[in-house]
Amino acid sequence: MSSSVSVIIPAYNAGDRVARAITSALDQTLPVLEIIVVDDGSSDDTVQVAASFGDPVRVVSKPNGGPASARNVGAKVARGDWLAMLDADDWWFPRKNEIQLRYVVEDDVGLSHCRLDHRTERPPDELTFQDLWERNWISNSSVLMRKKVFEEVGGFVEVKRLVEDYNLWLRVSAAGWRIVTCPHILLHYTQGIGLSANPEWLMRASLFNIDDLERRLNLPHEMAERKRQQIRSVFRKLALLECDTKSGRGLLRRIFLEEPGIANGAYMAAGTLFAPALTLKHAQEKRMKRVRSTRVTLEDTQESEFAERLIPVAEIPFWNETKGSHALSAPIARLPTSARSLPSPMLVTTVDAEEDFDWSGPFIRAARVTSMRSQHKAHRVFERYGVVPTYLVDFPVASQDEGREPLRELLQAGQCEIGAQLHPWVTPPFVEVISKRNSYPGNLPMVVEYDKLLALTNMLEEAFDIRPRIYRAGRCGFGPNTGEILRHLGYLVDSSVMPYWNYTQQSGPDYRAFGAEPFWIDRGRTVLEMPISVALVGRAARLGQSMPYGLFNRISERAGLTATVARLGLIERIRLTPEGIAIDEAKRLVRQMIADHHRVFVLTYHSPSLEPGSTPYVRTDEDLARFLAWLEEFYDFFTKEIGGRCVSWRDVREALLPVRESVGKVEVVA
Repeated sequence: MSSSVSVIIPAYNAGDRVARAITSALDQTLPVLEIIVVDDGSSDDTVQVAASFGDPVRVVSKPNGGPASARNVGAKVARGDWLAMLDADDWWFPRKNEIQLRYVVEDDVGLSHCRLDHRTERPPDELTFQDLWERNWISNSSVLMRKKVFEEVGGFVEVKRLVEDYNLWLRVSAAGWRIVTCPHILLHYTQGIGLSANPEWLMRASLFNIDDLERRLNLPHEMAERKRQQIRSVFRKLALLECDTKSGRGLLRRIFLEEPGIANGAYMAAGTLFAPALTLKHAQEKRMKRVRSTRVTLEDTQESEFAERLIPVAEIPFWNETKGSHALSAPIARLPTSARSLPSPMLVTTVDAEEDFDWSGPFIRAARVTSMRSQHKAHRVFERYGVVPTYLVDFPVASQDEGREPLRELLQAGQCEIGAQLHPWVTPPFVEVISKRNSYPGNLPMVVEYDKLLALTNMLEEAFDIRPRIYRAGRCGFGPNTGEILRHLGYLVDSSVMPYWNYTQQSGPDYRAFGAEPFWIDRGRTVLEMPISVALVGRAARLGQSMPYGLFNRISERAGLTATVARLGLIERIRLTPEGIAIDEAKRLVRQMIADHHRVFVLTYHSPSLEPGSTPYVRTDEDLARFLAWLEEFYDFFTKEIGGRCVSWRDVREALLPVRESVGKVEVVA
C-alpha cells in the first residue's frame, strides 16, 4: 500500500519541542508524503525551527486561532489521501505509519487510531458511536483519517469553548464511517498540564461539547443530560482529590452552584475538611523528591516522572506472521525441561559486555567502552579450565572498534562466543524517555523493544560476522513481549531471569516466583530460558514457596529482616558471581543446588569489573587480584569436587532438546 499520508502538526510557541515531533514523522519506516507544520501565531522560533528541516516539511503561518483552526488549515492544503494528526509535544515510534496503514485498507474505514504508551487498557477493535459516547478512547496524535471523510463532516469545529477532537470523532462515527483500532502502542503521549491548570474551563468545555453534539446530531435530550451528569460527577471526584488547591476548591463550589444538592454539598464540605491533610501529603512528597537522587538525564523532569507510572502490557505481534504452535501462551510459558536428569553438572559462564558508566549516576546516552581492553586478564584463568565464556554484548561495545576488536580476537581464536545484551538507553532508535522504568527493555512498547533488539542484532552480525542466538535483557528486564520478539528474531536461549529477585521498586520485573531451573518459554520449545544461578541457602530455605515474597520486599529489607535472617544462617539469597559474593558463599550455593538436584549452572559478571575503578566490585588492583583468584578457585572446585563440566550454552540447549519417537527412528526437535 502506498503511503499517501499528510502529517499535520499545529504549533503555538513550540520551538523547544516541535523538532522532536517532526523528526519522529521523518523517521518513519514507511515514509510520509509531507509534514505540514501550521504555526498558530507563535512569538518564539517555532517557524525557524520547523523551516530548517526542508522538504518534505513545509510551514504554513496563520494568526492565532487555536489548534482546531490550525488543523483545519493544514488539512485544506494537504495533498495526501490520509491525514495524520500529531501534536507538537508528542512523537511517533518509527513503525507507526507502516503498521497503522494496514488497518485502513477497507473502503468504509474512515478513521484509525493506535494505542498510547501510557494507557494499559486496550480499546475495542472497532469503536462504535456508543463506545465513544461513553468514553473518548482516541488521542489526537494517534489519528489517521481519510481526507475525504474530514471534508465530508466539516473538519474540526473552531469554537474554543469545546473539546474539538472528541467532537470530531463522534461526528465521524455518526456519519456512518467505521473507526478501527490499531492495537499496537505506536505513540508517545506527553503528559498534559493537568486539572489544576484550569479545571473550570475544562469542565465547561466538556459540557459545551455535549450541548453542541446534541444540537448538531439531533441527539435525544435524555441521552445528552445523562452525559452531562457523568461529566459533572467525574470532575467532582477529580476536584476532591485536588481540594488543597484553589482551583480544585473553586470547581467544587462551581458544581454546587450550578447544581445544588445534598451530594454536591457533601463534596464541597469534604473538600474543605480534607484540604489540610492533602496539603501536608503533597508537601511531604515534594521533600521526598528533593532527597531522592534522580536516575534520569532529561531536561523535562516532569516527563520522566510521568514515564515512571507507565505499565508494560502484552501486545499481539505486529509483524506479518501466522501464529502457530510455537506461539507463546503467556509472557513466559515456563514449560519444564529434563535438566534434573542430566548425567553431570554443567556450568555456563556469561559476561555482560557493556559500556563503562557510573553505577551511582544517571542513565546517559554517551558510552565509553575502554574496559573491554582488559578482558584478556580473565582468559588466563579460562584457558586452564577449558572455559569458553559467552560475551553478551551491548550496542556501544559492538559499534565501537575499541569495544569489539578485543572480542573479535578472542572469537577468531575460539576462546569466546557472542550473544546480545540490550541496554535501551544506549541502543537506537532513541524514541523513549530516559527513565528508570524504561531502562528495563521489557517495559518498552513492543515496537520499540523490537526495533532496539533488531538494531542490536544487526550490529552484532556486522561486527562479528555471526548472528547472535543467546540474549540477556539489560537489568534483567524481560517483559511481556520479549519472548515473542526473541522467537521471531531467531534467538534460541534467553538468560534474563534472576531468580528470587524483585525489581518492582525500580519499576522492573518480579522474579520471586522463579527458580534457577531451565525451562522453555514457548509451547514449541524453541527458546530456552537459562536463569542466572541464584538459590536460597540456609536452615530455613525450604520452608515454603511463599518465603521469597515475605523476605525480599521493601518492608522486610528496610526493617532489616532480610539481613537478620541471613546473618543467622536461616536464609541467604546467593547469586553465582564473583561480584559481591565470597567464594565460600558460592560453594555453599552450588552444594545446596546440587542437593536439590540442579544440574545447570550459570555464572555471570560484568566486563567493566576487570578494569579497576569501573564497578563497585573491583576498585583497586588488589580487588582485581581477588576477583581473578575467586574465578580460579571456583572453577577448580566445580570441576574437581563437584565433578562438573564447563560448557557452552549450546551444549545445554542440545542436551535439553525434547526427543520424540517417530516410526523407525528417534527425532530430536530442534
